[in-house]
Amino acid sequence: MKLNDFEQYVDDIIMERGRQYYQEKRTGIIENQQDHRYVVAVTGSDDYLVAVQLDEQETIVEVGCNCPYTGGPYCKHMVAALLALRKEEVHTVAAKKISSEKKTGTVLPVKTSLREQLKSSLSRQPKEKLINSLLDIAENDLTIADEIKAEFNSGSDEKEKWIGLMWRYIEEAKDDNGFISYRNCQRAVEGAYKVVARARRACDEQEYELAADLALCVMGEMTGMLQFADDSAGDVGTIIYEVQDVLVQITDTVPPGPKAEKCFLKILHEAGQRRYHDWSEWRIDLLHFCIAVITNPRQREQFEQYLKKISLKMEEKDQDAFSREYESEAIALLQYELIDKFDGKKAAVDFLYAHRNFSRFRELAIQEALAVQDYAKAEMLALEGEEHDHKLPGLIKKWKECRVEVYRLTKQLDKMREVSRELALSGEFTYYQKLKTMYDSAEWAQIYPGILVEFAKQSGYMDNKYTSAIIEEQEWEKLLEYVQKNPHRIVDFYRPLLANYPEQVYELFKEEILQDAARSSKRSHYKNVCSHLRLLVKIGGNRIAADLVKHLMFEYIRRPAFCEELKNVKVK
Repeated sequence: MKLNDFEQYVDDIIMERGRQYYQEKRTGIIENQQDHRYVVAVTGSDDYLVAVQLDEQETIVEVGCNCPYTGGPYCKHMVAALLALRKEEVHTVAAKKISSEKKTGTVLPVKTSLREQLKSSLSRQPKEKLINSLLDIAENDLTIADEIKAEFNSGSDEKEKWIGLMWRYIEEAKDDNGFISYRNCQRAVEGAYKVVARARRACDEQEYELAADLALCVMGEMTGMLQFADDSAGDVGTIIYEVQDVLVQITDTVPPGPKAEKCFLKILHEAGQRRYHDWSEWRIDLLHFCIAVITNPRQREQFEQYLKKISLKMEEKDQDAFSREYESEAIALLQYELIDKFDGKKAAVDFLYAHRNFSRFRELAIQEALAVQDYAKAEMLALEGEEHDHKLPGLIKKWKECRVEVYRLTKQLDKMREVSRELALSGEFTYYQKLKTMYDSAEWAQIYPGILVEFAKQSGYMDNKYTSAIIEEQEWEKLLEYVQKNPHRIVDFYRPLLANYPEQVYELFKEEILQDAARSSKRSHYKNVCSHLRLLVKIGGNRIAADLVKHLMFEYIRRPAFCEELKNVKVK
């Protein structure tokens, strides 16, 4: 995509939010590095860096951001940075300036960020003036007032001040009916980001209880907010991942003892809240954090009692078989993690084997068997899995792949080929390519025709294994026969056919264009027909395309929209 038209590739919501960031002047320093590479500072809930690589034609080769957003390929910080780059025109002007400055030996002025500008200005003011300015600003903006109260309050009510700030942002984002639209969701979570930032600082300062309190309050409030907010852009989900990062930081660094015990109790208490009834995945995540800080038998017993309690509640819930299976497996994984931590490897492996009816446990048991080179056991577990999960193609594939690995390690080539063939016939084309590597060229020449026959039997509109295989083997005559039977596929396969069968390719295009035209009834259909005509011209079928345009103009003279599109097709 180009820098001057990247908008069309970005989700509308993300585009709107990035443009808002840019208009609010949240972009700071634009650092011009070598080879058309730029780094742009963007201020959001935190300070983030966006790296952009352009080429000589102003095409965006690569763009990345160090923010935690995972809801799509582009985030609002990237959008703001790209808009700033386009406005400043650094991709064309700065390079020339650098070249001329190097020649003259002068130094380019450095663009100063808003933060640095403010710091420079404020540092020259007397303390009393700064206090009065802050008070004036706070009186006119209650959100800023709440932030000041929270930031400069280190007493016993600091937690309440930060939570109050988070609530302020949430309340201000609600409409008259108490609902938060997707447009306002970003604003609603800004307070939560500020609380998370304070939680990180608290953890860095070894205030683990405060850090846990703040992080868990954000987790609870954001989970509850999903009941009255449209989180289409993933703002709430992103902040919850941020909270989980803080919990990882806490559980990784809190020392064993009273602080760790209090963090354990806080996390366990939060996991028990009703708000996670519909968000069991997040409840399970919290319980994993609990295990990380369990250090004595008393805590373990308390945790196990809790697992029994939620297991009983789960049995009482009205849920489908898939959800029940998922939650049962998740609880068993928690028990396994606990056993592995306290009871030793043998007990953990025994537990895995006893619960191998769960796919994750079977997978772990196979990995464990492979690790200790017990290949017979690994093969048995995989075969048993294929039988147990015979109605689940995805799992059957997994267990067969495990068997291929067993046979590879034990050098059982015939068995490895046999299972790989089964995977090739039932799975993706990549398995065909893997199978091919297991034979020398002479052997393969005898093997693959039979596989092509099997692929041909399976081949449907959405199944490309057959065509991929004949292209792999350069069986161009078979490919031509296939396309002649399925002329709608000529657009997909004209490239490999064109060198050997140009006239047949042109005729197939003609046939498909005529059929498409007969099926067309609106402008979007007409545009598609004309795009195929242009492609026909491009690959050398200009004469046939010109005749087709004349024919279609006459045939569909009563369809002015179609004729208008046909006039735009350039033929000689």
